[in-house]
Amino acid sequence: MVLEPEDFAIVLGEESPPSDLVDKDTWYGIMTLPDDVSIRTSNHHGDLLKMLYELWGAWIEAIGEPVDIADEDQLYSTIADAADEFQAATFNSLHGYYRQSISCLRNALELTAIGTYCQVCGKAAKYKQWRAGQITISFGKACYKLGQVASVQQLESHLRNSPNDSIFSQKTGTYPGGWARRLYSQLSNYSHSRPGFTDFDMWDSTGPIYEPKAFIQATQLYLETSMLCFTLEKLGRPDFILPQPALQLYESERVHPTGIARAAYEYLFANDSNDGP
Repeated sequence: MVLEPEDFAIVLGEESPPSDLVDKDTWYGIMTLPDDVSIRTSNHHGDLLKMLYELWGAWIEAIGEPVDIADEDQLYSTIADAADEFQAATFNSLHGYYRQSISCLRNALELTAIGTYCQVCGKAAKYKQWRAGQITISFGKACYKLGQVASVQQLESHLRNSPNDSIFSQKTGTYPGGWARRLYSQLSNYSHSRPGFTDFDMWDSTGPIYEPKAFIQATQLYLETSMLCFTLEKLGRPDFILPQPALQLYESERVHPTGIARAAYEYLFANDSNDGP
């Protein structure tokens, strides 16, 4: 199916007619395996795919709507980019590209953490430089700086009491670090194709092929990354209320949040009013 121009929210000029059509053999050579995987995946994981799709919609809602560009905070563009990463993560896992799906999650987490750091710490100038490609802001720096903020330290103190964990604590020789650092490290294993985390390791074959365990693993990481990113957005936007589809992360019988995810949610969101549909 090819969409018409009016189907798009933004239309950039008239579309030119086809100028270099792909031949049939090349098209089927590229598309046959991913199409096969997408059908097999959707045959067995319809409910999970619906949840991922609705969560992507929640991320679109979470972007916010500034009146004009001057009203954009440091989370607006980063969450917009993260939403695209979440959408790509679902598309990749549906078609059997599980490692690439998890790599998208790493991007989403990194973007949201950097946006949150710039927002919470008042680094609007640095944010503009970073967006312009003039400076680098690492995920580790964002976590370290956020961990020094008084309001965040109050949250961290609460989490250390129960469930004896944290979000931003640094890794040591005997301690794997807080939730954000642990998850980022786990996602990075796939992003960098480290031994045990390659495409071949996930498929036990060349691919793409439908591998149920790998799809579930990618989905679980998607859900956990979403929980952490929603937590980060709440730190940067105290008035942020979880979109209705995001509440299923904590209410669905199929999702089992980790102790740190549940505790952070109860501390930050439990008293919010959500009057969504």
